[in-house]
Amino acid sequence: MAKNRFPYLLGHAEIASLYGVERQTSQLWKTRGVLGEPDVVISGNPYWLLPTVLGLSEDGTREYMPERLKEYKAGIDGGYEVDDAAELPDIVGLKEIPWVFGKKYMDVYQWRVRRSFASEDAMVSGSPLWLLDTVLEDAGQRGRATVQEGIDRIRAGEREQIKPRGRKPSAEPKPTPPPLPEARTFTPGEHTVEDVAAFAADLLNSGFSMTVRPKR
Repeated sequence: MAKNRFPYLLGHAEIASLYGVERQTSQLWKTRGVLGEPDVVISGNPYWLLPTVLGLSEDGTREYMPERLKEYKAGIDGGYEVDDAAELPDIVGLKEIPWVFGKKYMDVYQWRVRRSFASEDAMVSGSPLWLLDTVLEDAGQRGRATVQEGIDRIRAGEREQIKPRGRKPSAEPKPTPPPLPEARTFTPGEHTVEDVAAFAADLLNSGFSMTVRPKR
C-alpha cells in the first residue's frame, strides 16, 4: 500500500521541542491563551497546524529553533503544510478507528499489537494517527468489513473529544454526616466491662469507627 501524504500537526511535545521549553510550558501557554484552541482534536488529544505554532514567535517574545523545525519535518513521512483546519484530510486515532469497523477499542488495539493493521501515518506527541483513507485501504486489502455509519461520523468531523480533568461535580450535594458522639472515659471501680461493651456496641451499630487508647 502506497504511503499517503500527511499534514504537519503538532501536539504539546512537538511545540515544546520546537521552542526549547518544557512540555508543561506549552500546556501553560494553552491555559493562558497564548496558544489558542487546538486546530483539531483526535482521540481526545489536541493538535495544532504548523502555521499556528510558528505564529507564536510573531510577537518577538518566543523564538522557535530552525534546526528543530527541520528535524520535525523530516520525521513526518510525506509531510505537507496546511494553513486552514478546514483543509485537513480526515484523520483518526485509536479512539475513532473502532467506529469504522463497529468494533471495541481493544479489538483494534489487538490488531495493532499483532501487526495485522496498517502502520500509523504519523506519531504525534506519542499518539499514533492515521488518515481515514489509510484505514479504509487497509480494510479493503484484508477483507475487513466496515460500517458506513461510523465512516460518515468521521467524515462529518466527529471525533473523541478532550475529557475535562478532575472529578465530575455531583448533581446532588452530599448529605451532612451525623455529629460524633461525645467522648466518654471509663475508669476501674466506677464502670464495668459491660458499660464499655455497651458504649462500643452503640458506636459500631451507628457506623462509627473507634480507637481504644488505654491510660493509667
